[in-house]
Amino acid sequence: MQSASDPTHLPKERSTKQQSEDQSAALNHQVATAVVKGLSYFGAGQVVESLVYILELEHSVDLNSLANNLDALRAALLKMFGGAAYVIESKISESLAKQLGIDSDGRKLDELLELAKERIQEPSGKKSE
Repeated sequence: MQSASDPTHLPKERSTKQQSEDQSAALNHQVATAVVKGLSYFGAGQVVESLVYILELEHSVDLNSLANNLDALRAALLKMFGGAAYVIESKISESLAKQLGIDSDGRKLDELLELAKERIQEPSGKKSE
């Protein structure tokens, strides 16, 4: 009979949970980096600070949780840049594609995010496009 403190039982559960958390953190880091690099074309420091302010104040989202909050990102970009928000989003998409080592081929941020998720979840050594 296995007890809850059985070392062969718990570490596997923790390992799976930890792996999932690590993958989520890695994905959020990639998206945050892409956002910062995408915004750098338009004046990195204050523009990023303004975006972070809007995200946190109006959407309760921080820069490191954007992978699951693209709608909040789009709303903040729209507030900051109006009709030109799509230009900034395309720069963010280009930056994410570059991080993934692929040509963006006109892919939208959502599509690139799905590709990034797939790559993060793959065992190391395997890459698909």
